[in-house]
Amino acid sequence: MSQTILIEPNDDLKKIFSLNLHTFVGTDVIHRHNSEDTVNLLAILPQIALIITRAQVDKDSTAEKISKYLKEHNLDIPMIVMGNTENVDKSSLVMPDPINWEILIAHAAKFLGVTLNDVAKKIKPDYLPIGVYYFYDIVNTPCDVYIRIKKGTGDYQYVKRIHSKDTFDKEVIKKYEEQGLKEFYIPRDYQQYFINFLTNHLVKKLERDDLTLEDRILTTANTHEIVRDQVRDLGLEESTVDLADAGIESMIRSVKNSPEVTNLLKFLFTNKVSYAYQHCHLMTVMCHYILSKQSWYKPDHLETLSFVSFFSDVTLKSMSQMQICDTTDLNDTPLTDEERAHVMSHAKDAVELIQNHPEVTDTMKHVLLQHHGAVDGIGFPENPDEDIHPLAKVFIIADNFVKILLHPEKPKSKKEILPIMYKRFTNPSYQKIIKALEQRFDA
Repeated sequence: MSQTILIEPNDDLKKIFSLNLHTFVGTDVIHRHNSEDTVNLLAILPQIALIITRAQVDKDSTAEKISKYLKEHNLDIPMIVMGNTENVDKSSLVMPDPINWEILIAHAAKFLGVTLNDVAKKIKPDYLPIGVYYFYDIVNTPCDVYIRIKKGTGDYQYVKRIHSKDTFDKEVIKKYEEQGLKEFYIPRDYQQYFINFLTNHLVKKLERDDLTLEDRILTTANTHEIVRDQVRDLGLEESTVDLADAGIESMIRSVKNSPEVTNLLKFLFTNKVSYAYQHCHLMTVMCHYILSKQSWYKPDHLETLSFVSFFSDVTLKSMSQMQICDTTDLNDTPLTDEERAHVMSHAKDAVELIQNHPEVTDTMKHVLLQHHGAVDGIGFPENPDEDIHPLAKVFIIADNFVKILLHPEKPKSKKEILPIMYKRFTNPSYQKIIKALEQRFDA
């Protein structure tokens, strides 16, 4: 099997590239962090078949330094560079951001002499990874479940840990997690069966009237994470739509009975709920509060804003990306060019994603597109115009308030947060919405 060096600092992209390089191109992927790591490896392993690297990692001119080393040592190793750079050998393939992983894999196959027919015929992996949290809300599975044990480079053994007839609870799953396990594995032929089984179980649970508020929030939070996963892997399929709808409805139910914000924050943090859902749930709470103070409020407005809260960051992959709420944050946060591009366009991307949702309304699309103040869904206007949708204005104010509240280095009290928001949002309609937050609520 050929060997390919991959330099990709983003863990999610690293996993996607590695899995597809191994599965469809048949190459063994070796991860390196920067040019120094790569050069040190090449000194002892010059038979590497391909190098795929970011143009720059942090302050390291990665591609340039590797290209220089290859030339000085007469190593005829092809290189694919992700990102803009001019200081590499002309034989290198430079792919500007954003990177389409399918095109990247196709180029890798070409460099390694794998034809399109070879790629099409490649056998998919026998076992597929499933996040541990997929098992939080079920007590049995429709198939056997395995853990993966590494035997050597690229060599793994799959050991059965849960039989299809076994019953278990969340505490059993948590014990695996405490031991450092992040993923179980299931036979690939059971993937769709497992997802349908899980979806049906979660939907039924979320529709129950006897769930405690705490259990409802935790189950909805888990549902949110699973929807995010499925959307990234498969798009908005029918089962994902059903699960998302159940999650949104459950979130609305819990928000209407939510504890005070301070107690809610304590609960969300104590139970280690993801930042993505902390933001989503608190957004719906704040939107509900602001809407209740508006004379024009109608019940379907909360449904619209809850839908937008659920899907607003669905295409973003990291907490660092989700925390950004203005251009200053975007410039100050250490992200790759590709990650910045995703943040800039994520509102527009989210609208494209939910186009096929059978019950999405034009209002939902407009608010989702404009949820950071840009009419075209691109970027973060410092002082959004008055001509965007009124519900988008409510979302923008709630979003900024929640992101400041959740940020570890920013003010934590309403008394400190509101002056910051008044200073940024100077147009009259936004100031009026901020004023609604001055009324009594616990934060």
